[in-house]
Amino acid sequence: MIDGEGGLPVTVAGLFGATYSLYVRRFGLYALLALAALGVEYVVDVELLQDTGLAIGLNIIVGSFLAATVSIGVAFDLARKPADWSTIVTAASLRWGVVAAVALVSQLVFMLFEPYVVLPPEETGYGLLLLPFIALWGAIGIAEVVAAIEPTKSRLTLPLRALGKALAVSGRFANVGRLLLLSMVMCLPLFAENVLYAHLQTRGIAHAGFWASMPIDALAAGPLQALATIFYIDFLRRAKR
Repeated sequence: MIDGEGGLPVTVAGLFGATYSLYVRRFGLYALLALAALGVEYVVDVELLQDTGLAIGLNIIVGSFLAATVSIGVAFDLARKPADWSTIVTAASLRWGVVAAVALVSQLVFMLFEPYVVLPPEETGYGLLLLPFIALWGAIGIAEVVAAIEPTKSRLTLPLRALGKALAVSGRFANVGRLLLLSMVMCLPLFAENVLYAHLQTRGIAHAGFWASMPIDALAAGPLQALATIFYIDFLRRAKR
């Protein structure tokens, strides 16, 4: 599916610009899926189950479909391949489970460093001690892109192949700087959620955990997935040099 890497800008600013233009091209589809995911999570998490563990699992499941759809849509548009909503959604449904498996690994890595994000800066070396975990999390985020758009003969082995290829490509010396930048951008919603959660708790808002995280996820997940897709294709191009 990837054959449009030559059309990408070479600068970081250009990559962000390309992400924006490609994301807004199918904004209606991506926004509709994000709103649907938020609605499902609200009904299940707030009205029915109210269980943190199940909420995380549900977020992985519904978020993976959105992630697969965005990556596939961006890859199609970058390669200038014609595809309507039905084609993209059908392709995403075929990769949904694979992307969810990789997203589960991403969640486990996230849980390694998430408790330390709220520590005072001096206790984390002003963020330096967190960089390896953040970079690993970003690389696994790239693996979700690989799982969504790379050609494969078997989806059974694709999660491991996606993780291996993402780590190998993003870990190349030429890509490490951009990987760290992407990883830190991907962490911005986490910081926003922590600040909002503390604010809602002090005001005694019911279901503060949901309102502090899920709406931000709904707003940020699609654009960040599009950005990860663009950076992955850029990583491939830079790795060939």
